[in-house]
This record gives sequence, structure tokens and C-alpha cells, in this order.
Amino acid sequence: MIQQNNPRIDVAELLALVQKEIDRQRRRVEGEGGEVLPGGDAGETNNPYSWSQLAATLDVAQQNVDAGARLSTFLNYRRSIRWLVRGVGRVILYFGRVITVPQRDFNSAILHALRITLNGIRDMNRFTDQTVRRLDGRLEAQDQRLAELEERDREKDHLIAYLKSALVMQERRISLFLDEARRCLPDTFSQEELQGFVREKGHLLDSLYVTFEDKFRGTREEIKERLRVYLDVIRGADAGTGEHPVLDIGCGRGEWLELLRDEGISAYGVDLNDSLARQCRERGLRVEIGDALSFLRALPEGELGAITGFHIIEHLPMDMLLELYGEAVRVLRPGGVAIFETPNPQNLLVGACNFYADPTHKRPLYPETQQFFLEYRGFSRVELKYLHPHEPAARLPEDEAPELAARLNDLLSCARDYAVIGYRP
Repeated sequence: MIQQNNPRIDVAELLALVQKEIDRQRRRVEGEGGEVLPGGDAGETNNPYSWSQLAATLDVAQQNVDAGARLSTFLNYRRSIRWLVRGVGRVILYFGRVITVPQRDFNSAILHALRITLNGIRDMNRFTDQTVRRLDGRLEAQDQRLAELEERDREKDHLIAYLKSALVMQERRISLFLDEARRCLPDTFSQEELQGFVREKGHLLDSLYVTFEDKFRGTREEIKERLRVYLDVIRGADAGTGEHPVLDIGCGRGEWLELLRDEGISAYGVDLNDSLARQCRERGLRVEIGDALSFLRALPEGELGAITGFHIIEHLPMDMLLELYGEAVRVLRPGGVAIFETPNPQNLLVGACNFYADPTHKRPLYPETQQFFLEYRGFSRVELKYLHPHEPAARLPEDEAPELAARLNDLLSCARDYAVIGYRP
């Protein structure tokens, strides 16, 4: 038997450590993807402290493999009787060889088996780690490949949607042309009919811009959630009643109109894009097709409770923008509100890069300038509302250089959009 009362080695603890390592490796191999299963020691793979502790314990065991077959130093006994104890010990060793010699051989065999077992576990551990790393690399490559395929599928869907929309519009224009040609033959086209053809030519890129918005603007749910912040402004101005509805100019895909309808607020829109207007009508929304400024000119004074325009004013030249503000204050009832949202050029990523993703943008609009323009055109209580800062994960860490990082975050991660809000006195 292994001697278990030796003060320099705890054989039970050694065997427990070995059994624990064997069980951990079995659970690791059986786990999916090489992950350590619950109950295992996560992060202990090839841990030098664990391996060195086992090796040191085996070294201590090796030094005491012949315990019981040799005499100790007898330092625990008094010098006066140490010679007597040594003599008695030699006699006991001599007659106890029949037990101690097999015990020593057994101890040596056990230690040798333990070393072979630990070396095997270590080699299996290394092989498992290498296998897991190879599998992780392959899974990462597969994930990247899947992401590329998903992106291609999205691009393909956008292209198909564009082609379908363009095909419908082209069929409509060809049908219109043939109808007019049939009525006019053999007479020539009138000036009014020719102008109608020219107007249709201006809609040739409508389907392209629809597909562009689907790709870059975001999902309908995301846009509706962003626009929800303006509901309190509309309600605070008592806008959206049957007598004084909300008019959304450049209503696009109609997310704002849909949100207002869901909230029980009366609203309609106007947009120059025929394809977008048709999509809105298919959703049951009221949308007029035409130029926003011309549409406002035709409205009577005090007709509306609110005017909104989201990412529309950056598309206009300055003279048209000022005229838009002037017509807006005219058609609002007293206390009515105007809301215009646009990209914030104070965010350097927006002002220097993201703004130009849309080729129809004219130029970034400085916030205080738009505030001044609204006040100049007759609005009161004009305020700026900054919106949509970058997520915290996109901000620079402020641990090492807090002042510099904070300053850079103010320039790179501040609000990406702002709204200028004014009321008719």
C-alpha cells in the first residue's frame, strides 16, 4: 500500500488532482466546439501554475518513494537518546524488508504511471487546443462568408426592387405616350402635351432614389422610432386636428405619416417622387405628388397646424429654402409649429463624410444659421434640438487621455442630426 501518513506528501490530494484533471479533459472533449462545460475550470487549459503544481507534487513523491525503507535524520529526538532510536530503527528496517521492499517498488510504479498519465493529459490538452483553434478559424471564415452572402442577397433584393419599380414606371410612361400619340395622330402634339412628356422625363430616376433610400436610410421601424421624439411637439401645438392637419413635405416612404396615423393625428404629405408617393398610397396614406414649394403657395393662409420636413432642406438652394420658410409661416395657424430636421455638420464624420453619401444633397446647413433664418422669416420661439448621437461603443475611451478623448468625442460622436423648431406667433 502507499504510505499515506508521510508529512511531506499527501497522496490522496495528489490522486484527487489527477482525477480532477482527467474529468475536466473528458468534459472538454465531450463539450460542443471545445468549450468548457459547466463545472469545469474555465481558462485552465495548459495553465502553467496547475501543471507546475502537479509536477512539484510528483517530485516530492519521488523524493519519498522509499519512505519506510530508510532511516530519517532523527532530529526530532533529544541528542541523548538519538543513538538508541537510530539503533532500534536499523533493527526494524532489517526485519521489515519483507514489507518495505515491495512497498518501495509499488510506490515507484505508481509514480511512473502518474507521470505517464499527466504527460498524456498534457499532450491531449495541447492537441485539443490546436483543434479548437483550427475549428474557430474555420468557423470565423464561414461566418465572414455568410455575412458576405447576406450582403449580396440584400443588394440583389434592392436591385430587384429597383428594376420592378422602374419597369412599372416605364410601362406607365410608354402607355401615356402611346395614348397621346393615338389621340393626336395625324395631328402633331400640342405644347401642353409636350410639357407633360418633359415632366415625365423628370421622374426617370424616381425608382433609383427609392432603392437608394431603402439601402441607406434604414428600416421603417428604425425611422419611426427616431421620429417618435416629435410627437410631444405636435401635441403641444394642438396640431393634427381635422381643421388644422399636419403637412409633411418630402414625406418619402411615409414613416412619419404612418406614425401620426397610428397616434390618431390627422396628417398628409407631399412628395415629388412618383414612386414613393405611390408606395405611400398603397399603405393607405394620403400623399400628393408635386413640388413642396408650389404646393405651399397654393394653400390658404392659416390652413395647417404643423409643417414637418425631415432631411429635405439640405436638398434646396438658399433662395428656395428662404422662400420655403416664408410660405411655411404663412400657411400655419397662430401657434402652429414647423419642424425641419437635417444632418448636423458639427459632427465631423457627418459633415465631412456621411453627408455626401446622398448625391442630391446641396451642402451641410449650420444649425445657428437655420435658427436665424426661421426667426428672420417670422417664426418665434425658435429652438434647436440635437438628436441621434453615436452609440457609447463608438466613442473613444477616456481612460488614458480623458481631456483629449472627451474633446474628440464631442467632434466625432456628438449628435448626427438636429432639428430647427419654430412657432407662428
